[in-house]
Amino acid sequence: MSFLVELWEYVVIFTLAAIPWIEIAVVIPIGIAAGLSPFWVTAVAFIGNWLPVLLIIVLYEKWQIWRAKRRERQTSIERTDEEPAQIVGESTQVEEGTKKGKRAQRIWNRYGLPGLALLAPAITGIHLAAVMALALKSSKRATLVWMTISLVVWAVGMGLVSYYGLEWFDFIKR
Repeated sequence: MSFLVELWEYVVIFTLAAIPWIEIAVVIPIGIAAGLSPFWVTAVAFIGNWLPVLLIIVLYEKWQIWRAKRRERQTSIERTDEEPAQIVGESTQVEEGTKKGKRAQRIWNRYGLPGLALLAPAITGIHLAAVMALALKSSKRATLVWMTISLVVWAVGMGLVSYYGLEWFDFIKR
């Protein structure tokens, strides 16, 4: 029975890490503080966060095509007979209205894909950063490589800080 409980705890870690707004920066400290293995919490949280990023990167073009067709259908309904048809092209800019979008655009302009990827877990979230990188015309391969590097760095860093931070607090309590 204890195996099933522990397995369930890791399933929860995996699921929470996959949710875009929770990220590994929240999940890893909680898992380690709950008494789970720091290694397995870090590994499971990394995989849980990385798989949705992989899906975003792989399915991005299909999503763009779907979105363009949907916009075309909506504009054709609104169009009058006199108006010429408009071709919906790919966007090269991140949505201007969002606060996170503006912040990511500034990071992109200054540091490029590596900067966006490495700062994403703290600033925009890795999922949104992957979409932004692709919208800003990064290659799928480069985006996947840099997002993976970023997740490894953040997961290992959060695992170490969480583990040794909790050890330090235990030392102080004694």
